[in-house]
Amino acid sequence: MPIGDFYGIGIGPGDPELLTLKAARIIKAVDVIFVPKAGIKEESMALDIVKPLLDDVAAGFSLRNRPRVVEKVFPMVKEQEKLESHWKEAALAIKEELEKGNSVAFLTIGDPLTFSTYVYLLRCLRDMIPEEKIHTIPGVTSFNAAASLANLSLAQRDERIAIVPVPDDVEELRPILKGFDTVILMKVAKRLDKVINLLEEMDLSHHALFASHVGLKDSYLTQNLSELKGSGRGYMSIIIVRKKL
Repeated sequence: MPIGDFYGIGIGPGDPELLTLKAARIIKAVDVIFVPKAGIKEESMALDIVKPLLDDVAAGFSLRNRPRVVEKVFPMVKEQEKLESHWKEAALAIKEELEKGNSVAFLTIGDPLTFSTYVYLLRCLRDMIPEEKIHTIPGVTSFNAAASLANLSLAQRDERIAIVPVPDDVEELRPILKGFDTVILMKVAKRLDKVINLLEEMDLSHHALFASHVGLKDSYLTQNLSELKGSGRGYMSIIIVRKKL
């Protein structure tokens, strides 16, 4: 039996209306959907985003034809060996479904190839199934969505952009902030106050947009960074520093 096709699908930052037409079409058409979640008792954010598509009435499917959903736990750990074991386990489960002739989708927040752990799964699958059976579907990133909410241009003409995860030592950001017209700071987390202090010192805080939980009900945007100190809002947040507003 020929193996099925695999689709790694970016589903955007959280707003179901930011799903691309292609992503929506494939999600409704596949046999099996794998969704990640951080813990056994936790809800899958990816599954919440696509629930409107999987609703029997809205999607026009009978229960018999509705894609089967498999939730896989990927704990928030930094140990590389633990991470790799979870991704390999998921890849093997996906391979098993593909070998039955099923088409399979794996859903990932944002864009699959931009700061996404989907890449670990992709590496595993490349060792297991033919490359032509792997299809990656792009999604809207959190920073694209945030810029659109603020009507903020990210770049024009020959301007340069840097997309950088915030390091433990925020001083490493100084030359990047000096050398680029737009700097998108990802994975701000617990370093929010230190980043704000650096931006204030470099006289860039008034050129910055802070966004957290973009596309979700508790989405929050502000250009008043000083009010964020001590707020603990760093989780699921980004900062866009744009020198030419």
